[in-house]
Amino acid sequence: MVQQSLKLHLRRVQGFSTTKEKDSENINYESAIKGTTLDVYFFLLKKREAAGVREVQRELNLSSPSVASYHLEKLESLSIIRKNRFGNYELAKKVDIGALKQFILIGNYTLPRFSLYATFITIFFLGYLIFFLTFPLSVGEIFALIFGLFSVAICWIETFLCWNSKPF
Repeated sequence: MVQQSLKLHLRRVQGFSTTKEKDSENINYESAIKGTTLDVYFFLLKKREAAGVREVQRELNLSSPSVASYHLEKLESLSIIRKNRFGNYELAKKVDIGALKQFILIGNYTLPRFSLYATFITIFFLGYLIFFLTFPLSVGEIFALIFGLFSVAICWIETFLCWNSKPF
């Protein structure tokens, strides 16, 4: 027994690992977190603070505290949440699953990815309007204005649609 654990330790140190070890390191969160477990994760993500088993059960209308406990323990076994010293569960890390792939976490704020693109395009378009636009407008400048307006509009519309479809 001791020899097996020593061999596993040496394999890890030397850069070798078994397939079981690789599987535990590369968890497919998409397949592991579904249904009610996903709802529990979204609840904790939205709440942004620790929650107890009964609170999760009440907020998500689960049939019993044991159901809430099961899903919380499942998330804990995936190292997504952790139990604090008071016995409540809090987020340990954010994972991008489902609709969350369209959002980024900046500090305590969760923003749609498109908001960064929309801001970037808008700043460049305003810079073009302020520094490079001359009158009378040439054909190239009219094309640039139309292209810029459509780009800005599309980016902000996508940002708005993504924000409205947020799961948390």
